[in-house]
Amino acid sequence: MTDVSDTFATRSASCPPTWPDALCESARLCRYEPNTYVFKRGQRVESVYQIQTGQVLLRRDEAQGESITLQTAGPGDFLAEASLFSSRYHCDAFSGSASELLAFSAKTLLACLQHDSGFAIDWIRLLSQQLVRSRARAERLTLRSPRERVLHCLRLECDDQGRFKPPGTLMQWAATLGVAHETLYRTLAQLEHDGTIVRDGFEIREVSHRGEGSLK
Repeated sequence: MTDVSDTFATRSASCPPTWPDALCESARLCRYEPNTYVFKRGQRVESVYQIQTGQVLLRRDEAQGESITLQTAGPGDFLAEASLFSSRYHCDAFSGSASELLAFSAKTLLACLQHDSGFAIDWIRLLSQQLVRSRARAERLTLRSPRERVLHCLRLECDDQGRFKPPGTLMQWAATLGVAHETLYRTLAQLEHDGTIVRDGFEIREVSHRGEGSLK
């Protein structure tokens, strides 16, 4: 069962100040324990979510009993944006770890998109960036070695100064890379040892990187 006991109104830092007041005031910060549902397939669409911390899996159970993971979403990603024009959710959203999600009223979001062209452009920009990240992640999973996957991520998802901050914990980042967290720790240590990367707290920078290829 979804944990909604610690749900409260908030104007989150993840809600940009240029967004409509009505939308930001509709936002609720929802906390979910590991292995709980955010929403279920067929449930009435009431909210669109943005992940603040943790990880959420979008899954669909098939008639043969198989469960297909459609997306593994992490901090910054939106959920249920594809259901904004539907009455029911198309799949299950399942928290893979302890997670915090910002829930926006779907009804309010749709009204803001219809009446505020500036916000509509901001929304399109955000979803376009998310689409680029999703495609990059799909490409990354075709790479064979953990080293290649880490470097691919650093090069495509760094900021304009070539710095990358993993989404969530290293364990959560390992899951998005499709590697065991122990493998990620060893790979980062080796890359740092041979001078390929520099680590400064939670930030990572590839030494040879000059900012090209960033998703920004």
